[in-house]
Amino acid sequence: MKRQFLLFILCLWTLTSIAGDDKKQEVDSLLKKTKELIDAGQLLPHLETAIEALNLSNAANYDDGKAKSRFYLAEGLVNLGLFKEGLKHLELIKRTNHYREKILMQSEVHRVLGRAYGGLNLYQQAVREFRLQLDLIKNLTGLKQKLSYQFTYENLSVVFDHLKQLDSVEKYSHLQLENLRDFDERKDPMRYMIVYDNLGQLYVNKGDFSKAQHYLDKAMALVKKYKIPVFFNTMQLSGNLELKKGNYKQAVAFYEKSLANQRKIGIRNGIKNSYRQLANCYREGNLDKAKADEYNIAFSRLSDSLERENREVIDQVLNQILKLKDQESATKVSKSVTVSLVILAVLIIAIAFFVWRVRHNRRLLGQKEEALQETETINKELTEQVGENKFNNLIDLAKSNNPEFLTLFTELYPQFIQALKTLDPNIRTTELEFCAMAFLNFSTKNIAEYTYVTVRAVQVRKNRLRKKLEIPSDADFNNWMRELAEKVEK
Repeated sequence: MKRQFLLFILCLWTLTSIAGDDKKQEVDSLLKKTKELIDAGQLLPHLETAIEALNLSNAANYDDGKAKSRFYLAEGLVNLGLFKEGLKHLELIKRTNHYREKILMQSEVHRVLGRAYGGLNLYQQAVREFRLQLDLIKNLTGLKQKLSYQFTYENLSVVFDHLKQLDSVEKYSHLQLENLRDFDERKDPMRYMIVYDNLGQLYVNKGDFSKAQHYLDKAMALVKKYKIPVFFNTMQLSGNLELKKGNYKQAVAFYEKSLANQRKIGIRNGIKNSYRQLANCYREGNLDKAKADEYNIAFSRLSDSLERENREVIDQVLNQILKLKDQESATKVSKSVTVSLVILAVLIIAIAFFVWRVRHNRRLLGQKEEALQETETINKELTEQVGENKFNNLIDLAKSNNPEFLTLFTELYPQFIQALKTLDPNIRTTELEFCAMAFLNFSTKNIAEYTYVTVRAVQVRKNRLRKKLEIPSDADFNNWMRELAEKVEK
C-alpha cells in the first residue's frame, strides 16, 4: 500500500511535469515569434502574440514565460502610447522570480518604466528610472552592457531635452559618443549616425550652428559612405539648422528629401509631420503659397486617417487587454479548483494509507504476540526436556556466539543433530549451528545479531539450506526444524 501510494504520487508528478514542459516549449516558441514581430515593427501582431504567450504561461505557471511575455506586452503598450497599462504590467513583472534573478530583466524593466514616465510627462520619475538602470548595467558584461549604456544615455538625453536642461543633454550625448568606441563603424554605421544626429540637434537648440553643422556633416558622410537606407532624420535636422539660419530654400530642400525617404520606408506618422514642416516653411518663407496649401491639406487628411487608425488599433489592443484580464481571472479560479481537487485527492489517499497502516500495525502486533507466545511455549517444553539450568546456559552460549554452543546443543539434542547428518552427511558445522538456532526458534533478526552478520546474510543462508535439505518454500523454517526433531523422537 505504501509503495502504491508513492507510485501514484510519482506518476501524478511525472504526468504534470511532462505536460508542463510541453506548455513551456510552446510559450518559448511564442516569445521567439514576439521578438521577431517587434524587430519587424508589427505592433498589433506583436501585442497579440505576447498576450497569447502570457495566457499560456499563467496556465502552466511558467515564471520565465510570465516575466518575458509581460515585458514584451508592456513595451508594446508604451510604444502605442498606453503608458498606464504598460506600467501595470511592468509592476507585475517585479513579482516574478525571473525578475529577481536576472539583472538584464531588471535593467530593461527600468528602461521601459523610464520611457512610460517620460510619455506621461513625469520627467523626474523617468530620470530616476534611467539612473537606477545605470546602476544595474554595471553588473552586466560584454555587448549587453555596451548596448544598455548606449540606450540609457540616449533616453536620458531625450528626457533632459524635454526639461530644457541642455547641459545634461550635452553630457549624455557625449557619453554616447564615447561609448561608440567599442563599436565598429563599418559593422554598425547607423549607431554612429544616430549619435551624430543627436549632437547636431543639441547644438541647433543651443544656437551653436558651427558644431551642429560639424556633426550633421559627419552623419551625412556616413549615409553616403555606407549607403544607409534610413536617413530621413539627418535630412530633417539639417533642414532645422537651415531654418534657424533663415535659409528657407535650403530648409525646404532637406525637408523634401526627408519626406521622400519616409515615403519610401512607410513611416506615416513621420510623413504627417513632414507635411506640416513643409507647409509652414513654404508659407513663412514666402516661397510657394500653392505648395503650402497642398502640404497643409495633405497633413490634415493624413492626420485624420492616422488618428482613426490609431483609435482602431488602440480599441483592438484594449479589447485584447480586457480578454487577458478575464482569462487571468478564469485561470486563477481554475487553479484554485485544481489545487482544491488535488489536495482533496491527496487527503483521501493519505487517510486510506493511514487506516491501512493502523490495521497493518495491529496485524503485525498480533503476529508478534503469537510468535512470542509460541516461543515461550517452545522454550518451556525444551526447558522441561533438558532442565532449566542447562537450557539457560545453552541460550547464553548462543547469544554470545560461543563455540561451545554446538557441543552443548549436541549433548542435549543428539537425535536432532543425527537427523540433520542423515539428511546431509556432508553438512558443515556452521550449518549445524544455524539449524540449532532455528530449532530454538530464534528469529532471523536474532540470529543476525548473535552471529554478527546482516539480516540479508541470514536470509541467504536460510534459502541455501532450504534447497540443500529440500525444505518446501511454503514451510516455516523454524517449525520445520522442530518437526524434524519430533519425527526422530517418534
